[in-house]
Amino acid sequence: TAAIRIGNGKWSGFDAEFLFTADLFPVCAPSLAVRLKKPADLAKVKLLQVANAPQDWQAWLAAAGVSVDLDHAQVFDYPAFALQAALDGLGVAMARAPFVADDLAAGRLVRPFSVTVPKGQGWYLISRPGQRSNPALTKFRQWLRRELRQE
Repeated sequence: TAAIRIGNGKWSGFDAEFLFTADLFPVCAPSLAVRLKKPADLAKVKLLQVANAPQDWQAWLAAAGVSVDLDHAQVFDYPAFALQAALDGLGVAMARAPFVADDLAAGRLVRPFSVTVPKGQGWYLISRPGQRSNPALTKFRQWLRRELRQE
């Protein structure tokens, strides 16, 4: 058995193989982006935050050199919900690079600012010790690597 997890690569009782990391940056619908000329303009729109990742917005705002009150952010349980709200034009979500590539390429979402912050964690393929040479896991790993290269 194997799984893909986000973290620092250290899980007791598992081997971890680094896959990729993600950068953080705000995204929104093109119709909302026209109101955002500079990062301080984020104080004028609804920020969409994920409950288990409040540090993402904090890190990005610090890197952008702005202070925005996050107490009034709309909080979602899952990143996909926040991104869907951004797609629907309801606010600005903090995105992780690999999860919005298709929406950015299609123009459904835009990056209103160029500031990017490293997430500081990575995605890892984890498995039980001794499974590295398992034929099924080897085949899965090869497929996964091919897919990641295409992104």
